[in-house]
Amino acid sequence: TLLEKFYGKNPFYNVKNSEELIGHLIIGLAPHTSVGIVGRIIGYSETHVCFATPNWHSAKRRDADGDADSIMLLMDSLLNFSRQFLSDRIGGLMDAPLLVQPLVLPHESQPQAHNLEVTKFLPLEFFESTFNEIKASDIASVDIIKSRLETERQFYDYFFTHSTSSLTTSKSRSAYSTLGSMLDKFDMQVKNADLIDAVNTSEIVSNVISTHLVPDIMGNLRAYARQNFRCTACGKSYRRMPLIQTCICGHKLIATITRGSVEKYLKLAKRLVEKYDVSEYQRGRIHALSDEIELVFGKNKGDQSLLTDYA
Repeated sequence: TLLEKFYGKNPFYNVKNSEELIGHLIIGLAPHTSVGIVGRIIGYSETHVCFATPNWHSAKRRDADGDADSIMLLMDSLLNFSRQFLSDRIGGLMDAPLLVQPLVLPHESQPQAHNLEVTKFLPLEFFESTFNEIKASDIASVDIIKSRLETERQFYDYFFTHSTSSLTTSKSRSAYSTLGSMLDKFDMQVKNADLIDAVNTSEIVSNVISTHLVPDIMGNLRAYARQNFRCTACGKSYRRMPLIQTCICGHKLIATITRGSVEKYLKLAKRLVEKYDVSEYQRGRIHALSDEIELVFGKNKGDQSLLTDYA
């Protein structure tokens, strides 16, 4: 329509149904990024998911974890885009294809995408390695993308060991997108870990606490101490609360970071350190963070007071 009404040109796609879009180029864009990756539509599925090679998803810097993803027609992106459409606020440049990468070079993808097997069969040496409990990274008998990097075959001959009549199952959405809270998602992950003998559930919990929960709680607490205050009427932002405690326009100022956002993972962390066999250091670290949050905000109204509180 834009080509016809504004530029006086013939329609580019002029398709009658979705099947006629097969073969056309698209741009894939992951959340919170600004670089789109060119791809091509090769078909459709009855699932709420975007099937593509790991290299393509990795080039978008998007793990296949169930979070929202997006694709857009290439010509539509080129015609209906302008920097003037974007917000001038922080984050306004995200979620827009400011740059477009036309080619995906496997050696530029993230390392986890290089671990994909591209062989027609698994050799006997592989099964012997499993009996000897050799680390997957030390097995050289299976052809993976990593072994082809910087060669011509990094682009083609991606074989597979078993044929299938369908890429989908009876589930149209992943559990990650149907489960509500992060607590539900993590509980499901722990339940799966408990079912696998080769997985140490306590080790997984310990890693999640160290790499996600503790840094998140500490970062949110630090952000709370450095937060700005915003006017509810004019939107003016203040680096510090003025002495008059109101905006220059006379309206109320509110905090931009709430207590709930600071301690959103605290209850989960406290439950994990009590339920699973984690180190005393981690257990003490979580309780120390809990005490620090109480010093900043005070006790929640629903928290029960202890006799030691009055000592």
